[in-house]
Amino acid sequence: MSETAEFSCIRCGKCCRLLLSEDRGIMRGLTLLPEETSLFPENMVKPAIGVGDTPYDPGFRVLAYQLAVEPCPCLRDNECLVYVDRPASCRQFPFSLEPSGDGGQLLGVDLNCPVVARLLESHTQISFEGRGAALRLLRVKEQATENPRRTWFYDLRTDNWVRGDRLG
Repeated sequence: MSETAEFSCIRCGKCCRLLLSEDRGIMRGLTLLPEETSLFPENMVKPAIGVGDTPYDPGFRVLAYQLAVEPCPCLRDNECLVYVDRPASCRQFPFSLEPSGDGGQLLGVDLNCPVVARLLESHTQISFEGRGAALRLLRVKEQATENPRRTWFYDLRTDNWVRGDRLG
């Protein structure tokens, strides 16, 4: 078993098809950082994570948005029309960084990706170019876990905000 392999996307489009999923009792879409929302039609983007006393307070701030449709509207014949400028969620895929609870980071791996499944069979370490994107998304996740009573998640199923301490 060799030590380090470089992950390289084969652009199969599999990850672009199933973007909606249920997470802790709410329906969520592909996470978008605020500067990435312009990549998609306005009617396909909804808020995802916000912080404040209530979503209707003037000081409420949206940390991240979400693509509320699947498959991705930028996918054509397994080709991403915005590949060079694709969102951080796409850049990091099939990896993700999660807060570990002790100030560290945990690496998540989506085994539905055909490339990563093969790499893990023959390598003990994998590097990926999307690490910077994963770190930006990790910062949003860390902010979202700071105070669950002031963190809100937008449920695509009900089109309502749900307070973080009330998630399943």
